[in-house]
Amino acid sequence: MLSSLRHFSGTWPARIFFLILGASFASWGIADVVRNIGGDHGGVATVDGHDITPAAFQEEFQIGWRRVMERFPDPTRIPPEMRHSVAQQTLDKLVTQQALADEVKRLGLTVPDASVRQSVFSTKGFQGPDGSFSRPIFLQVLQSNGLTEARYLDLVRQDLAQNQLLGAVQASASPPALLTNLVFTYMNEKRQADTVFLAFNGQTVPADPGDAVLERFYDNNATRFTAPEYRHIKAVVLSPQTIGRTLSLTDTEMKAWYAQHLAEFKAPEKRSLQVITASSATVANALASQWADGASWEAMQAAAKAAGATAVALDDSARSAVPSPELAKAAFAAALDKVIGPIQEPLGYQLVRVTKIEPARNPSFADLDDTIRQRLGAERAADVIDARAQKLQDIFAGGAKIDEVPADLGAAGAAGTLDAQGNTLEGTPAPLPAKGELRQQIIAAAFKANPGDSIQPTEGAEHAWFAVAVDSVTKPALKPFAQVRGQVLADWQHDQIRHAQETEAAKLLTLVKQGQTLTNAAWGSGLTVSRTPPLERNRPQDGIPAELIQKIFALKLGQATMVETNAGFTVSSVAAIITPDPKTDADGLAQAKTGMTNALRDDVFLTYAQALRTAAHPTVNAKALEGLIQQDAE
Repeated sequence: MLSSLRHFSGTWPARIFFLILGASFASWGIADVVRNIGGDHGGVATVDGHDITPAAFQEEFQIGWRRVMERFPDPTRIPPEMRHSVAQQTLDKLVTQQALADEVKRLGLTVPDASVRQSVFSTKGFQGPDGSFSRPIFLQVLQSNGLTEARYLDLVRQDLAQNQLLGAVQASASPPALLTNLVFTYMNEKRQADTVFLAFNGQTVPADPGDAVLERFYDNNATRFTAPEYRHIKAVVLSPQTIGRTLSLTDTEMKAWYAQHLAEFKAPEKRSLQVITASSATVANALASQWADGASWEAMQAAAKAAGATAVALDDSARSAVPSPELAKAAFAAALDKVIGPIQEPLGYQLVRVTKIEPARNPSFADLDDTIRQRLGAERAADVIDARAQKLQDIFAGGAKIDEVPADLGAAGAAGTLDAQGNTLEGTPAPLPAKGELRQQIIAAAFKANPGDSIQPTEGAEHAWFAVAVDSVTKPALKPFAQVRGQVLADWQHDQIRHAQETEAAKLLTLVKQGQTLTNAAWGSGLTVSRTPPLERNRPQDGIPAELIQKIFALKLGQATMVETNAGFTVSSVAAIITPDPKTDADGLAQAKTGMTNALRDDVFLTYAQALRTAAHPTVNAKALEGLIQQDAE
């Protein structure tokens, strides 16, 4: 609960929670928890004398199970053992949380009232339009989440105390210099490659070979010219969004939501700047005159370098991101595309030109009316969707059809013909009342059902329910040759071009493997070689396939490879390997050290949490646990 109110994911307790859920259960194990199996205590488990209640277990288990349901929209495909796995992970999490809370208490860690107050007052979700703490919003948010003020303050205090404990435990984690340097080298190594691109477009198109050849190609590639299976379906969706559209929202509720969420929609003014910094007013004035006379930015960069000045571009910068107050003041008062300066400031004399202005966003209540209705309606609907989902199941259990669902339920329906990709006969997306994963779940269900099947409501993604009925099925059918001859000809011509380019690419690759350079091999074939800019291992580069970049970093100097994209074949050989020097890249080395330090800290607090679990001597009431698992399965 606290996480939804205070961005809890950045705290150490939350990090432990997510790491536990993401880890293999074999690494944590339930064996160290299960002792005295079949005990008579009332809780699901006991941790150093403290019970984990059935209610606490069920609440957490349902969170984990909903995640499973999102991954398996068809309940019949969920492996039977998955239920026990989620239960074990849930119990493991609760045991660790209790052990951590006990250790905080044992050490006598306390949090001053002032720290709790500061944490609450700094929570953005409790701030009004003016950015200050709003007690009415604070109380409304607590009420909507079922929390009293005292309970919430206790949660904040526990959170801060656990941060103290785990922050102290991991503070000394630091990677050795050798390991940091190795990671730095791996992360920052760059490579350049010589490439030859053999495009499909722009090649001489083969002449029409006649029906005999095309019909043979048509027969050999029948799947290309076969219409997909189509199904005419009816579907109904019950989701927080569909229910939310039917709920009445008061002006007071909408204004409170606006005040609580306004920060999400506000943004400061941003400007893209070109800045030249010179050490003297004389140099700055000379550059300003040249710039004002119409010199391009590229020319000014060269002129600045020749004059011993620096030229940098600051793209999409807020005022607070501009490095000096003097520059920020001038830049955010300047007109578009006008050279301003020299501006004297501690670093020297600066010139600035504004190339783009993105106005500040501070939408009014009226501006966000539709958004508020959609999102607040969906939030309110979350409180009633379970009851309405039960009504939906009861309706279909009584034999009702899709189009007999009552309008006051808040569901949305659709009917029509679509293929397995969700497209209509015209090739456009079918207008289903769902998006993203939920839409894909509905389409998948439509192509698993058969005409006449009983209607079974299914819980889908984002706490939504849906049901599908199939009216008819049109099986895949090969389109007549005469109808698709134009497509057959186009595909045959493309295949001929592709084969020719693939042959040429393979020839180049073979010559390089036999000892020639790619430049020499390409010259002999009349092809052009271009050299890439320095490439980084995990950063995309415009015009260079990601697959090619991965292969380039797996090759040795001079080795070659080739890849195919929709546009053609690229043959590439490694022309240079640029090894970074940690002595000259302090920022890169610091970044590598930070990443390694965070990884070590994760290991430290996981190990510490495991030690706390073991010391707490947890026991599990296996009978009660199994009973809860089976109860949830019913």
